[in-house]
Amino acid sequence: MSNKLRYFSDLLARIIIEIEYKIVVKKLKRQDLIADVDDQRLHHFIPYK
Repeated sequence: MSNKLRYFSDLLARIIIEIEYKIVVKKLKRQDLIADVDDQRLHHFIPYK
């Protein structure tokens, strides 16, 4: 019985970790995209000397 509980507990933990990982990666990609857009905006609107 305890082996089954441990198995399901580990399985649930892995699923939660995977979901959290995907959420964090999505946020980081969104931030990188915004940083890239800001970088392009700076490039176009600030003249080089």
